[in-house]
Amino acid sequence: MTKTTQKMIFGIILTGSMLGFFWMAWSRIANEPLVRSRLMMGTIIEITAYDRGAEAAITAAFARMQQIEAAIGRQEFSDLNRLAAQAGGRPLKVGDDTWQILSLAAEYWQKTDGAFDVTVNPLLELWGFGYDGEGNFPEPAAIQAALPKVGGNKLLLFPEKREIQLVKPGMSLTVGGIAKGYAVEEAAKVLKRNGIKNAMINGGSSIKVIGDGPGGRGWRIGVENPREAGRLVGVIVLHSGDAMGTSADNKRFFIRDSHRYSHIIDPRTGWPAPEKMTLVTVVTRNAATADILTKALFLNDLNWSMRFLEQENLKAVLIDTQGKIHTTPGFQLLRQS
Repeated sequence: MTKTTQKMIFGIILTGSMLGFFWMAWSRIANEPLVRSRLMMGTIIEITAYDRGAEAAITAAFARMQQIEAAIGRQEFSDLNRLAAQAGGRPLKVGDDTWQILSLAAEYWQKTDGAFDVTVNPLLELWGFGYDGEGNFPEPAAIQAALPKVGGNKLLLFPEKREIQLVKPGMSLTVGGIAKGYAVEEAAKVLKRNGIKNAMINGGSSIKVIGDGPGGRGWRIGVENPREAGRLVGVIVLHSGDAMGTSADNKRFFIRDSHRYSHIIDPRTGWPAPEKMTLVTVVTRNAATADILTKALFLNDLNWSMRFLEQENLKAVLIDTQGKIHTTPGFQLLRQS
């Protein structure tokens, strides 16, 4: 084994691992990383840090994520459940995390031409892709009946009082496409405040890095084709402050009449994403926006996606159903070494 290999091997595969989209492996280095994981937000969250005081910092980061989960989780009196119970009625005051999440969601509902929409929950439930659901095929008439309960224009925000209103009775929200990324980003802030200079927060489909890794050369992320488990199509290098989000159609789906129906539902049509993309990965400076955009790019066509990414100066990798890899200009996957 060469000295270069002995220093560090770090890889994360975006699909097919117990963490959902990522796996990590490294050889022993001079300062062993501290790794801690917890089950929260519907997945295993893993934090790896290399600095002194990492134990206390990681504990604080997990506590912050737990605070966020309590605000937007499944508990009876969470903000989301309160809003659903009051749908069609008066506005409700919500906590700071809920406000931040839904404000960002409203912003990107407009930016993505309605592709990202937290009001999609009635359709998600109808298709059987609610919490841990495996999916089922609903009656087309039921889809049409659910559509009037969906739409970002029916989610009203009142900044002066930090109140939110769901306009139509029967409306409900899902923040599965943003909350994990938001929590990962918040956890990174906690780690940095506690003096951590090198860390990775792995939220399954969301990732955030602090520092350039123990070797100072960045964190290497291996991208796997969801149609060929275990086979890397290339490697992305993340640098300090980078965040990555990914969505794929191979985790929660069902097949009917030779068609694959994934859990990514288009709020504008009521139907799952068309069979055009198998994986979308976006690199940004914020894990919440990375989380959001992977869903939106799945639902909008490739030309729209590439224009949007160029306008926003973002890096992305998209793999279509023919196995063709599309990357943003100037952004290339490294070969697996």
